[in-house]
Amino acid sequence: MPKSFDATYIKEIRKGFPRINRDFDGRKRIFIDNGAGSLVLGKAAKSEMKSRIDYSANTDAVYSESKANENVIMEGRRAVTDLLNAPETWNIYQGESASDLFFKVSYALRGILDRDSNVVSSYAEHFANVSPYIEMKKNNGISELRLARIGREDGAVDLEHLKSLVDKRTKLIAITAESNLLGNKVNIGEISKIAEENESLLMVDGVHFAPQAHSNVREMGCDFFVFSAYKMFGPRGSFLFISDRALDVIRPFHVDRDARPGTGSYIETGTRDQGIFAAITTVANYISRLSLDLKDFKANEAPRDRRTGIRKGMKRVEEYHRELSKAILEGIENEEGLGSQKNIVLYGISDSSRLGERGTTFSYNFKNLNDKKAESIYWKKFGLTVVGGSHWNLAHDFYSNPSLLRVTFLHYNSMDEVKKFLGATRWISRQ
Repeated sequence: MPKSFDATYIKEIRKGFPRINRDFDGRKRIFIDNGAGSLVLGKAAKSEMKSRIDYSANTDAVYSESKANENVIMEGRRAVTDLLNAPETWNIYQGESASDLFFKVSYALRGILDRDSNVVSSYAEHFANVSPYIEMKKNNGISELRLARIGREDGAVDLEHLKSLVDKRTKLIAITAESNLLGNKVNIGEISKIAEENESLLMVDGVHFAPQAHSNVREMGCDFFVFSAYKMFGPRGSFLFISDRALDVIRPFHVDRDARPGTGSYIETGTRDQGIFAAITTVANYISRLSLDLKDFKANEAPRDRRTGIRKGMKRVEEYHRELSKAILEGIENEEGLGSQKNIVLYGISDSSRLGERGTTFSYNFKNLNDKKAESIYWKKFGLTVVGGSHWNLAHDFYSNPSLLRVTFLHYNSMDEVKKFLGATRWISRQ
């Protein structure tokens, strides 16, 4: 089987996303604002709707609708366990958003963090992964929040600098697996070694990484991993992995007086939305099916082992994303690449020999006009969802640049869409 997807396979993938070609108004457009939230898989939306209608009863009762609700939630936990290659379902928790989960974890660390401890992060982070510790520093909950530098030229996290910031008082390293602004990936395996050497816990922001690569928490060696369902073809809502080691030491707030590690109510406050669990199960099944050849994929076959299928499916996604990134940077057919177009200031890794170090997010500015004007032209003239402004990342501060245009391509985007984006960008750059 080919490592990646050919044009015929991509055409079949696109059939599964109802709004892939036109928005709800019927306008034809190219959706590349995936960094803010992906398109929704049609089958996931249907699963969500069915669970809301059929299993609307609450849990913990003996009648069938209640038990069915419990089963949907448990199957969703199993699905996320497979998505992340996590050890057990008791390691999986659900929250209203990634930010919600980051804050819940920070509160749960109150027995570990104190005014003599520090937290280490980087300038590649989404605000949600650092803002809890900024507040703790203000309120003397920790002594310092230390931020590792990123490269001026490529935006890559300086791992040597990060290592120098970590000491025996570092109780947590909070790091992104992939920058939501620059698109650069971070070597989590290396940071895991640094955390282990200093007996620090490791929090990984996987929100931007999860739809782009295989989120293998065992290989990462992390204690916490967060991703958002709505950036992975599902509904609003997020999920959290917590390692057994971390479960033994955190002290979360919970409403359930009988809550204990391994039960949802240990982290989750209030009644869960069964629709999110139903949808993420469908997403996991879909990703597993991406490991199949085209004939079996079209026939809606399912791999024998979902976890193995997810690993293979996401590896194919990664390979296709590298092809997309190469085309964006170097160009495709007669369209010049983003890395060499005039009047473009590109942030993040732009060397196509380093495609393994980046995802398919690209942030940039035009020299000849401001971001809001460019955003308007992209949409009104070309039907492209390119968005300018702040993307909630500390790199804006590092570069003293409050606004960047950002595009993110995912596996359902075609090479033809890349070509049209590059053509539109070239046209705008010459105005």
